[in-house]
Amino acid sequence: MPGSLRLRLQSGPHSVPLKRVYRVAGFAALSGEPDEYFAGWFRFYGKQTPVFDLNRVICETPTPEEYGSRILVVEAAPNAAVTYIGLLAPGVTDTTGADDRDVTPLDLDLYLQMLTNFIPTPPTQ
Repeated sequence: MPGSLRLRLQSGPHSVPLKRVYRVAGFAALSGEPDEYFAGWFRFYGKQTPVFDLNRVICETPTPEEYGSRILVVEAAPNAAVTYIGLLAPGVTDTTGADDRDVTPLDLDLYLQMLTNFIPTPPTQ
């Protein structure tokens, strides 16, 4: 059974299927002005990638700048103006089985579709 990436949001442990995660990046300096769920722009393989604070999206609390906070790079929704979206999340420290009852799986499709509406105009390269 495929595994999941475990993260600890303010509301408790959640998971994202590993097959949905393209890359995991460390907490990085972001450019641009944060706004609502948008945390900033992350340069990923030479392209500006929007980063959203997943903890803020789900729990209305910003992700703390601490060990274990990571940017999960995932494919954007099909109608998005970008290829990838970064999801800043706390407590990304290990993996778990997809059947782990101690974590709540996240419906990425629902969140990615919503976040597509919040992507600002990217800065000039």
